[in-house]
Amino acid sequence: MPDPGLGARERLQCLLALVAALAVVSISSSLAWPILAESLRNQGYDETAIGLNAAAQFAGIIIVAGCATWLIPRLGFFRTVVLGLTLVAAMLAMLPTIRDYSLWFVFRFVLGIGNSLLFTAGDTWINQIVDNRVRGRWMGIYNTAGMAGWAVGPLLGAYMDPNSYAPFLVGIGAVGVAFVFLLPARLIDVRLRLGRESPAPLASLLPVFLVAPTVMLSSCMFGVVEGGLQSFAHLYTMDVLGLEYRAMGYAVIWVGLIGAIFFQYPAGWLADRIDRGWLLTGCVSSAAVAMALFPWLLPGATGPWWTPGALALWAVVVVWGGTMGATFTVGITLVGERFRDVKLVAAVAVFSLLFGVGGLAGPFLVGAAMDRFGPPGFPASMLSVTVLYALFAAYRQATRSRRVAQ
Repeated sequence: MPDPGLGARERLQCLLALVAALAVVSISSSLAWPILAESLRNQGYDETAIGLNAAAQFAGIIIVAGCATWLIPRLGFFRTVVLGLTLVAAMLAMLPTIRDYSLWFVFRFVLGIGNSLLFTAGDTWINQIVDNRVRGRWMGIYNTAGMAGWAVGPLLGAYMDPNSYAPFLVGIGAVGVAFVFLLPARLIDVRLRLGRESPAPLASLLPVFLVAPTVMLSSCMFGVVEGGLQSFAHLYTMDVLGLEYRAMGYAVIWVGLIGAIFFQYPAGWLADRIDRGWLLTGCVSSAAVAMALFPWLLPGATGPWWTPGALALWAVVVVWGGTMGATFTVGITLVGERFRDVKLVAAVAVFSLLFGVGGLAGPFLVGAAMDRFGPPGFPASMLSVTVLYALFAAYRQATRSRRVAQ
């Protein structure tokens, strides 16, 4: 458990250090996605091939989810995060050095393992040590900082050559800064105890899923949309508007992330005050509406930002990014509410596993849809998944509400 000698102020400083570290390392992740996709397109690969390559990164997430309940209790949260940082830095160094499509599958797989170690341990660490009364707000702060880091990546990427070393050196620098920020947080490290009755790592995952399937599947839906958006939003924008709007394609990702930044704390604040299940359903439904409007409003990006068409487009992108990001905040808050200790590690592992499954399917699904149907396949594929989940979540929540009322 955290050092009992720490005062409230010191513990707060350590918590903020942990949040800052995970936020900064997000820069490297959000910069890598679009840069790698554009680099592969420049080499002549189609959207399906790009999607398959991106999916390898999410496969690494699945591997970590399977061993998290064994690894994290033994290493502790701090050392697990440091291991993740090391793997991410190593792969960011390898990717621009060896630009081989087949080897990039390996590099991105290991990069996915590193990122998953970081965020699975980080999400569990914070959820384990905060009080349920303010859990939503703390997760809102944590995800606001994380989304701020994610927003920086595409902004930098729009002005960097994907065929150069520069984007990857920036990512490595972000990892180094994150490590420095992380150091004070070692004072609030938590070593979880494994009881003799603890099941094998994989055996602990299914029961956790069955306790909260709606919450867990929200992560899968989020993974599909996130993987598709990060890999193809800028390519879709260039296909529709023309290559001269390359920077505008990155702006779509960036503005969506700005929306996510500003929606996180309000979503966490609401999660501490109203039914979290209905809040999750409302966030997903709002994202679906924004997603449906996006392709109709995209031509507004060709005009000055103050014109009605442009304002409508960017408003919809903000809502799309904000409400989709809020589903993650509310979902991970619900996970922390329902599970503790090693079961919390298992729950976050399932949450991450399903994010990995969604992210594995997302780039492939969106890429294949764009190959088959052209640019309209980009919004249509993600909207279909979002609407299906929204209907499932609304049904489950309505059924639960009726059962409680009886």
